[in-house]
Amino acid sequence: MKKLGLYVHIPFCLSKCKYCDFYSLPTTSGVSDEYLDALAKQIEEYGLQTTAYTVDSIFVGGGTPSLMSEKQIQTLFKRIYRAFKVTHDAEVTVEANPGTIDTKKLKAFKKAGVGRLSLGAQSFCSQDLAVCGRVHRVEDNIRAVVDARNAGFENINLDIMYGLPNQTMAEVVQSLGNAFKLGVEHISFYGLKLEEGTPFWIDRDNLKLPSEDSESEMYFVSRELMLQNGYYQYEISNFAKKDRYCRHNVKYWNGDEYLGLGPAAHSYFAGKRFSFKKDIDLYIRSFSDTYEGESIVDEMIDIPRSARIAEYVMLRFRLTDGVDCEKFYKLFGRDFDKIYYQKIMPYINSGHIVRTKKGYAFSPEGMYVSNFILSRIIDFDMTIPGA
Repeated sequence: MKKLGLYVHIPFCLSKCKYCDFYSLPTTSGVSDEYLDALAKQIEEYGLQTTAYTVDSIFVGGGTPSLMSEKQIQTLFKRIYRAFKVTHDAEVTVEANPGTIDTKKLKAFKKAGVGRLSLGAQSFCSQDLAVCGRVHRVEDNIRAVVDARNAGFENINLDIMYGLPNQTMAEVVQSLGNAFKLGVEHISFYGLKLEEGTPFWIDRDNLKLPSEDSESEMYFVSRELMLQNGYYQYEISNFAKKDRYCRHNVKYWNGDEYLGLGPAAHSYFAGKRFSFKKDIDLYIRSFSDTYEGESIVDEMIDIPRSARIAEYVMLRFRLTDGVDCEKFYKLFGRDFDKIYYQKIMPYINSGHIVRTKKGYAFSPEGMYVSNFILSRIIDFDMTIPGA
């Protein structure tokens, strides 16, 4: 049977962080049962459409999924397992804010079948957390990992951010040092991006951001520290101990099929890319028995072969393994070099792209400026003969 990744969106947070442009709504009363009931109907609906698939990865993200109650956690996962054929060794991840997780919830997640916990620590410096508008403290980061270990979690990710306003190199090193001491299996290391419409974007002229040289130093020094402490870089922003990479996210970068459920969720399924509107009220109404209004589908795109080729190259270059030319030929029946060599040659000469045994990959320096390079070698409108 074909394999499928499943993403489930929980769009509720205690408050919106100043850098975040993910779809979520502030709440003081936890996760709405009304929303979860609508989500259950969508889960059941798509379960009937995926009988030819087995689900080998589940990722519950947000928002803040750890705002769910113990009962809601158990109910959600029962519905998922009832609707989909989930493999016995599926990777099941839940995102959690360290300030909203406790031993009871951790045990509830564990009992529900969750094996991987992703904690949005972001920093181990109080001033960084305050600047970003995070609702947790440094102590919560530490407590959450300790409690998760006590609850039986053996696969934990920490999100760490760099390039924050007023942040110093020493603070980034301090955050990573704490992650190393806690012995987490995975670190997602993200540089701040000013996303349009966020509070940081609105106040961008007043933010004291690190210089380009300082931010570059943060990335390369941190990368070296993670390598020295046993974290293998497998993607631009992701580092893991041996065999602990995030299998679900690798699906995205490999161009594998995945299904996203909930408002604002995106999917690549059955040759189409589609997403659902960022409107929770519409989403809930649409699953009532008498609803006859507008569709919750935001976009539905049939992907032509030439665009799939471009997408594959763009996504694979995010991985340190890069593009495997033999696999590329098996997938698309095309010679990678004939299509792309002239485009990547300047970056091979500059040392930003390197030859591998199987094809091509970014060097560490290329990884850091990957968006710039990819924007120049990838053309989604490019005509590829026979594609």
